[in-house]
Amino acid sequence: MPRYYFHVCDGTQDIDEQGHELADDLAARREAVHYCCGLLGDDPDLLLADENLRINVTAEDGHLRFAIVLNAISVDWQPGTRAENQRLTDTQR
Repeated sequence: MPRYYFHVCDGTQDIDEQGHELADDLAARREAVHYCCGLLGDDPDLLLADENLRINVTAEDGHLRFAIVLNAISVDWQPGTRAENQRLTDTQR
């Protein structure tokens, strides 16, 4: 069975060194969803602290197979350029 690695990016990076043997990509996707839900269930602030959470799932060869990306959007968000939105976020801190 192929081995998949689940790397967490939430403002920092938590690299999965062990991985899990799973039947195929679909099984790895399901595991990534369970893993993500478990992380947020244990610590909801993971998403709220940086307003995003990403789990990169790679295969044994190191290539990205897919990613789960969650974003928390502030109610103060307004359409604009990325720089404008970052400036608004920085001034609110």
